[in-house]
Amino acid sequence: MRSFLLALLLAACGTSTEPQLGDNIEIRLGSTIEIPDESTRVKFTDVTSDSRCPTGAQCVWAGEAVVQFTVGNSQQVSLTLGADASKASVIVGMKQFTLVALKPYPKVNESIDKGDYVATVRFTSAKD
Repeated sequence: MRSFLLALLLAACGTSTEPQLGDNIEIRLGSTIEIPDESTRVKFTDVTSDSRCPTGAQCVWAGEAVVQFTVGNSQQVSLTLGADASKASVIVGMKQFTLVALKPYPKVNESIDKGDYVATVRFTSAKD
């Protein structure tokens, strides 16, 4: 009886593990995700540059990170985190694709292994 009530409670909560439009989605370098509400796949393929000002340093410029994705089978998309927020978004099909964050953040005298990169992305309706 107790397990039945637990199952009923979980079903009533409507828990969903599928990302929804507007959710922040983390994706590790080399991994692939599906755009919510579509069957289009997006692969995080590379970080081509990361000149963000490291923690512990004083910089004249905040720097930027340039991240590459492959949408579908072949569409290459380059998004940039930095001072110009317009470079962090692109329209893909009927969705706006935005690079929200990139971890880990650089630290003084520490290099980042490419395999450690995790991008946070968000998809929203391009109609809004």
